[in-house]
Amino acid sequence: MSSTRLAVVLVRAGKLFCALPLASVIETLRSPPVTAIAGAPQWVQGVAVIRGATVVVVDLGILLGLDSAEISQARVITLRVGDRVVGLAVESIVGVREFDRTLLSEVPPLLLQAHPEVLNAIGLLDGELMLVLDGSRIITETELARLENS
Repeated sequence: MSSTRLAVVLVRAGKLFCALPLASVIETLRSPPVTAIAGAPQWVQGVAVIRGATVVVVDLGILLGLDSAEISQARVITLRVGDRVVGLAVESIVGVREFDRTLLSEVPPLLLQAHPEVLNAIGLLDGELMLVLDGSRIITETELARLENS
């Protein structure tokens, strides 16, 4: 029965309400100092030292199409992406919830075209539209390797 349940960390990035499967989340923390990387995509804030390791920090709002002015990053969620760790900058962490996967819908084709690598499903939670993201695919291994070598 537990296979129909999904445990997620709920976050806000600007006007977006998103869910990240708990299985890909390592930890949540206050936003550390971030050093910009020249030539990186706009959605990459830069790199930060987290627990002694250099971690690429991705701005979730910009990644999903919001302007950075709409968001104030106060928190970072570290995620497993393959063998690496990526930091995801978000405005706030709402909490951890578990819900039935049957409450989720497939992503409409128009939304899927915008973010096929990240967006897994959509749903309503407490009357609010929720985007369910695949934390393990926030950034591709190729892109991550390129950024780390910059």
